[in-house]
Amino acid sequence: MNHISIPSLTPDHRPWRIDWYGELLFPGGTNRRSQACIRIAISPVICDPTDHDALLPAAATDSNGQRQKWIPVSMLPYVRIGDIWHDGKQIHSPPYQEEIFKDIEISRGTTDFIKAGLAIDNEFVLPLTQHPGHRLQTQSYCISVALPNKKRMVIPCIEIIRFYFGSSSSLLHRLFSTQISCDHLWKDTHFDNLSGRLHLKLSEGISGASASDIGRIALDKDAWYAARMIFNICQLALRSGNPVYTYTGFPFAGTTNLVVSGKWLSYGPEENSTFVVYRLQSCSHPFPFTSLTYDVSDAEKIRNRKARSKNQAKTDESKKLCGNGAEGGKQTLSDDDPGKSRTGKEYRIKAHPRFPDLTNKPVWRERYDTVDAPGIFLKLTHDDEYVSVGENIGNSKIRAVDIVSEICTGISADDASVPKFVRAGIKAAIKNARLAVSRVSSRLITIPGYSHPVISLPNLIDEEGEINPVSLHEDIYGQHRNRRGCFVEINNGDTIHCKIFIVEAESVAAKMRVIDVPEFDLKRGMEKLVSVSQLDV
Repeated sequence: MNHISIPSLTPDHRPWRIDWYGELLFPGGTNRRSQACIRIAISPVICDPTDHDALLPAAATDSNGQRQKWIPVSMLPYVRIGDIWHDGKQIHSPPYQEEIFKDIEISRGTTDFIKAGLAIDNEFVLPLTQHPGHRLQTQSYCISVALPNKKRMVIPCIEIIRFYFGSSSSLLHRLFSTQISCDHLWKDTHFDNLSGRLHLKLSEGISGASASDIGRIALDKDAWYAARMIFNICQLALRSGNPVYTYTGFPFAGTTNLVVSGKWLSYGPEENSTFVVYRLQSCSHPFPFTSLTYDVSDAEKIRNRKARSKNQAKTDESKKLCGNGAEGGKQTLSDDDPGKSRTGKEYRIKAHPRFPDLTNKPVWRERYDTVDAPGIFLKLTHDDEYVSVGENIGNSKIRAVDIVSEICTGISADDASVPKFVRAGIKAAIKNARLAVSRVSSRLITIPGYSHPVISLPNLIDEEGEINPVSLHEDIYGQHRNRRGCFVEINNGDTIHCKIFIVEAESVAAKMRVIDVPEFDLKRGMEKLVSVSQLDV
């Protein structure tokens, strides 16, 4: 997978660490962009950047050589405290010290906003001798969370924003660009109080990757307040003429388990009294819905159709042998805003599930038969290109990217949206394995790059530029469309019995396919489908 390069982030060929998040710069004055930028503190690493233990001491970096760089705030999903960058590329994400804080109470009585340079009783909460990373950003805001035994956890407020609202750069851009109202995030919402099911029609330009975060904002007053607070605090600082440091709280109140990465610091003579968080990794607090479906705006659908048309035109011109997916050139972050002349695209970051509560809650896009366009398995060569984040404005040739988290998720096979061919395939697999139905459970797996587990099969292009018929389904009228498929995990009790790829029949007279697969990989699943189809010839 290609990475977005940010050449301006690293000053030279040494490895540099992201130390801290600083002040914000809004459009106007020295900000060339139409969106807010954030100042990032970085320092050169003077130890082995792959040695986790060596990175913990303050001497791991040259704090006197610390620099500050501006990046668009929409890049926060990609630029995280503690990560190591080299020649403009993120090369390492050390674990530092990982902790699991259980049954943490999040309330007004247990949390407080503090400055990073705060001293209490003449003792600094974040002493520079142990943590010099924030030395140029002492006015930035953090949240202090009370821990048992008079200890505390300190989280940079920007990290709160990145973790709870950084599922896509489009959502971050919206939160930092305006005092949000409902229309900025969703066009319509319906919540069934009895079943706990929520449906959202997302506003134009908002990625479906942020549907869960927006669902929480729509239903939880604490989340709504936290989201609105981001821009409001910035505006207060701008009007007063002060440097802009924003802050916001947790998007919920109550008990949670937090998995975090960071470093223990002393408070005065007391060792290991303050845990400074570099990255939030997991939060167990439940979302206020039992299931969530979402739909994109009509304008977004039109844009997607245009993008698919352009992609198909490129396919017709390529006439190249299918390979392991489209190979793109290097992507470099531009200093300018994206232009209107080029179709935007999503850039997906591999991510672990942030919220365990969502693991067993179905979240998917409605009308999945049409909104997830068939992919293309072929080998294409693109020139290196500059990309940018934010809204498409002006006439530049720079492509807009929306950075989103890519997480494999599963839903129950009992859900009403599951097509008949999937249900039949699961029943056939269970019958063939002679498993006891009372012990069997199954999950439909949403693979990376798709918004629902039931997908349209990608087009396989041969050397002559023709689509392999294995990808197509013929209906009763002789019309062709792409076949559908679905990856399913079947469990026998507490163990995974098998992983299968269920594929819709080639025609109404044919049978579906149930293919055993070692992993949920679409390319390998398609290779197996081609193999078994050739055996029938």
